[in-house]
Amino acid sequence: MQFIIFFLLFGTITSDLSFEWNKFKQDYNKQYKTIAEENERQQIFINNVNRMRSYQRTHPDATFTMTINNLMDQRTEELVSGRRLPLNFPSFSSKNSIDMKQLPESLDWRTKNVISPVFLDKVRYDVTAVVSTELVETLYALETGNLIKGSISRVDDCCPQPTDAFECIKNMSGICRNSDYPITLGSCEPNKCKPFTTFDKIKRLEKPDENVMLAWIQDSTLWAEMNLSGKGFQAYTTGIYDEPSCSQSRIDDVVQIVGYGIEAGKPYWICKNNWGEKWGEKGYFRVVRGKNMCHISEIVIQVANEKKSDGTRQYTIASIPFAFILALISRLFS
Repeated sequence: MQFIIFFLLFGTITSDLSFEWNKFKQDYNKQYKTIAEENERQQIFINNVNRMRSYQRTHPDATFTMTINNLMDQRTEELVSGRRLPLNFPSFSSKNSIDMKQLPESLDWRTKNVISPVFLDKVRYDVTAVVSTELVETLYALETGNLIKGSISRVDDCCPQPTDAFECIKNMSGICRNSDYPITLGSCEPNKCKPFTTFDKIKRLEKPDENVMLAWIQDSTLWAEMNLSGKGFQAYTTGIYDEPSCSQSRIDDVVQIVGYGIEAGKPYWICKNNWGEKWGEKGYFRVVRGKNMCHISEIVIQVANEKKSDGTRQYTIASIPFAFILALISRLFS
């Protein structure tokens, strides 16, 4: 009798996953070159779905949700970069006099038109080339009000790991337009294009400190090395990722932090991933702030132009609605 019940249950589960598999292929137009490849991808899909459902059963109070997405036929190892351990570069020692009360409760640089579209890496670029280029793009947009897509290909050709991407970009006089260097060449040709922007300062967080990160992000976005292999992360859909397992494993990827906020009393960072817009919150995810979750505050970098730093802050002030400024002034003199 027990065998019959097990058989029926197993048959039901298999049938459900077969339906999910066929729906997954249709929804995301999945096509495979051979039957063997499809069988392999189906088994990966089944394993991922089972892990997702198991997590949902054992974590009913999780602060993030999961669902079947376009990446469920891939292993986690295929998605993360496998980031190597960082070299020993000099860090930036920040002043301890950070007045947290003076910082806004939330900030989202996406609303200022200074963040390039979410990148889906089909070429398998080095993630350090992707995120370093994104940071420089954003800095230029903050300084000029003009967002230009930079050439990831040039950085990928000329600044391979374990080379420090930012030192390399600085030595090449900055980044070029994507239109001037659109594809990788397989060898470094830095003079193939003319850089349109650069930076003169590289700030590296001296030790994990998310308060310093809050102060820094007022000026521009941040590079943060993280672990993106935590439980449930691949199937993440929305919410604030707060899962200690990612903090127990090594750093394996890099993201661009584009803002922060608070939801239902829970503080978070807004991070831009490179898994395409169909994943997560249109390509972004939120992760709990204040816990060094997934090692987010251990290797943090920001680029700047000291000569133009005042101009960057003027952009932030100028972005405040004019009506709000008038109202504030009237209250001061009333």
